[in-house]
Amino acid sequence: MATRAAHDRLDRIAATMPLSSTGDYALFLGAQFAARAAMEETFAVNPPSQVGEPPRQTQLILSDLKELGYAPPPPAAPLHLDGSAQALGAAWVVAGSSLGNRAMLAQRNKAGLSGADRFLSDPAMPAFFRTLLEVLETPDTRASVEAAIQGAQAAFALFECAFAARQLETAA
Repeated sequence: MATRAAHDRLDRIAATMPLSSTGDYALFLGAQFAARAAMEETFAVNPPSQVGEPPRQTQLILSDLKELGYAPPPPAAPLHLDGSAQALGAAWVVAGSSLGNRAMLAQRNKAGLSGADRFLSDPAMPAFFRTLLEVLETPDTRASVEAAIQGAQAAFALFECAFAARQLETAA
């Protein structure tokens, strides 16, 4: 898979943020907010034409942060995506993360942690992801596949930077 290394890096970074304390969970949500706010701006300008904009989730994250007593960080800079195929690849990253969100929600519930879970439990993104997968399974040209990979790589990098910034804040 062309994005495996980027995906693995982001998973490793996110895994260093235990979700067992309010502060750690707020850091995770803050990183998600910073990256997703930028992605929502990006998709408003350049949505994947085959499926439209992914569901907006920043308001859910803001509500969760408020419930925890934390302010959101500033958004990251929006990405510049060159066309709908790159937007489709970036949407795959954003929507695919909903699978990890479900796993995190289950972990938090198993640990007896509850509340501030609007973002993790949102049903809109998994539904969008299913639609997106149907589009991605249709044959396409090699050029559009390469563009989608570029868009996915850019989105992974944006999320990676957002998570690294939250970790640096706690180290300072």
